[in-house]
Amino acid sequence: MRRRLLPLVILAILSLAVAAIAADKVPPRTNDGRNVYRTEAVRAYMEGFEGAFPPAGWNQTITNPSYTWIQDFATPYEGAAAAYIPWQAGFPQYEVLSFDYLIDSAINEDHLVFATQGSLYWAVNANLTVEVNGVEEYNFLNEFTAGNFIWDMVDVDLSAYDGQAVTIAFIYAGDDGADHYIDAVSIDEGAPPPPPPPANDTCETAIDLQEQGLTEFTVDLCLAANDYSAPSGGCTGYSSAGKDLVYKIHLGLGETFTASMQGTHDAALWLVTDCANTAGTCVAGADDTVSQGYETITYVAPAAGWFYLIVDGYGTDSCSMTTVTIDAPVANEDASWSDVKSMYR
Repeated sequence: MRRRLLPLVILAILSLAVAAIAADKVPPRTNDGRNVYRTEAVRAYMEGFEGAFPPAGWNQTITNPSYTWIQDFATPYEGAAAAYIPWQAGFPQYEVLSFDYLIDSAINEDHLVFATQGSLYWAVNANLTVEVNGVEEYNFLNEFTAGNFIWDMVDVDLSAYDGQAVTIAFIYAGDDGADHYIDAVSIDEGAPPPPPPPANDTCETAIDLQEQGLTEFTVDLCLAANDYSAPSGGCTGYSSAGKDLVYKIHLGLGETFTASMQGTHDAALWLVTDCANTAGTCVAGADDTVSQGYETITYVAPAAGWFYLIVDGYGTDSCSMTTVTIDAPVANEDASWSDVKSMYR
């Protein structure tokens, strides 16, 4: 069960506060928040830190050998690895990963694109910057917008360096900051726009579960938008600010509907009767676990009608590849077993 209520013991409160601060410096070991949609076709140069470290052709400046850039396999943006640096207090860090490259805009080599994540709160103490030939072109603290420890793509325009051999340096510098990552470093024509959201991103285009006919399916919530949020303290017990998709089902009087979901994010699942007022018409909801947990709802229809299942998440824009399981509605005593089975042929 997620603990969101503070204990009424002062010592416990202090312990939780210290733990919260520490957790903010070290990210959750998960890929929550990824939105991987780029393809090799647009990359003139690509480094994903999958092989030797530092990679061939890269240089590493080390001032603090125990707390410098290393290869990490726990939380890559894509592939199997990323570049990662842990934080340290009381011993300043100035750790650099760099590579040389000849920029040629004629073949669409005019953008530096990379993925990064870190803590905006702690970046005041130790920050990531990117320099091109010694000129700062990117500052994580000033320019990052995705939120603490959420992967996001950064696009740096290199057109001013067309025709030049440049040194591109990723610099982590400061004292008492937070863990930081970079991955998927490329030279190309710029990050493409994200793909359109799935067709069932809103209630108006909800997928009919009976027409779909699947009792279990997997969806990528990271491709969706955050369109709906359960009311705080309402049917799920909490708000749900994650990315969401919508499914619908028609139930008869007295039919019992059961659905569950599991993802690597903090999942939330809720059922509503009115798409125009989702927050006010939630009839069943679940947000009882955190990442990797199952959320399950069961509902008996008091009258025949359409119901909308919102597959969601608790945290702001949280998402993951999510498995949804649907039990065929158990009919009331007036319906035959063959009618129930026919719903999922």
